[in-house]
Amino acid sequence: MVDSSFSRLSRAAITGVLMITVLAGCGSSSSSSSSSSLAGTCITNQAAPLAVAIGARSNVPEPDIPAFVTSLVEAAANAGQQISFVRIDGQPKIFTLPLFTTNAQNSAARQQALVQYVNQYVGPILTGEIHAKVPQANVLSALDLAAQATGPNGNIIVLDSGLQTVAPLNYQQSGLLMAPPSDVVAFVRQEALLPDLSGRHVLLDGFGYTASPQPTLNEAQRDSVVSQWEAIVRAGGGCVTADTLPNTAAAIAGLPPVSIVTPPTTPSFSNCGTFALEDAGTVGFVVGTANFRDPSAAQATLSQLARTLAQGTEHITLIGSTSSEGGNALNDRLSLARAEAVKSVLVSMGISASRITTVGDGSHWPGRVKDVGANGVLLPGPAEANREVIVQLPHCA
Repeated sequence: MVDSSFSRLSRAAITGVLMITVLAGCGSSSSSSSSSSLAGTCITNQAAPLAVAIGARSNVPEPDIPAFVTSLVEAAANAGQQISFVRIDGQPKIFTLPLFTTNAQNSAARQQALVQYVNQYVGPILTGEIHAKVPQANVLSALDLAAQATGPNGNIIVLDSGLQTVAPLNYQQSGLLMAPPSDVVAFVRQEALLPDLSGRHVLLDGFGYTASPQPTLNEAQRDSVVSQWEAIVRAGGGCVTADTLPNTAAAIAGLPPVSIVTPPTTPSFSNCGTFALEDAGTVGFVVGTANFRDPSAAQATLSQLARTLAQGTEHITLIGSTSSEGGNALNDRLSLARAEAVKSVLVSMGISASRITTVGDGSHWPGRVKDVGANGVLLPGPAEANREVIVQLPHCA
């Protein structure tokens, strides 16, 4: 992760700065007083093709562009490199600028020519064309367009929440938000949607941060989104840095709608019925283990269950469930170990071990969803949804 201490410029502010100061190293903004710097990123400071993909759309904060993008634009323009902007919406569109050329004979004249270039081409894109025109968000296609525009050694900046809402990588799908990055990469590769990012230098900016009406993601959920997209970039052959500086601005009003991605919620418990401790929620596990991903979050949720159980003497059954990959021998053992891990916490909270039966049901729990596609690839959302520990108490009267 990057230090996140860049100086930054809002989308509107950067237009003015570009047009007035011509990318001349401005280093302050309302967001931060620290210097504009590429330090801590994998972005190259050499003259290189540049693509900036911007999610100026519903459900994400108004884009907050790192101020060092100005120097990247200037370097690319002066070196005759390609500069592109990509609009992130349901049907991403790329705007490729003509190469900057000038017959200027001195630095002052060259700078004036650069002023005119920016005024003519960059300003209009950032002040209007970059706004979403089509409902939904397809971040993966936008990344692919940026990759094609830059070629090897290019710089790519992607400003968005990362919450894609179109198939096949639709974060509305239950479980996808917290799916292991390896599952997401395998799925994207199988779908032949993995961008060719060989040699590209990528910065993910704002990923995991949302704006109303999209619910806010907690830290674990934001980290998961970032990890998934980092894995996609690396699998495509690129280097990647994620800027984790929060963006809490409101979304730009009046743009096409984007579907809501519902984060996992903590279950509420009663002394009868069946409840699911979803792996995508607070009682989640490190991939392939029975170790809690966030022990403190798991403890908090299980303490609520323990308080409910302490009000009675009912017997409880904990049933571990897994996704389909791995085979019965592995899954049965893993699912039992996870049920036992939950039991251990409940016993530590005062619930008698004699009241608790644990079962490892592997990939056979009847309430599971289909998590393998027609081509045999694991579906990351459904697979994650199948990873859970089911709490069974007596049926309610």
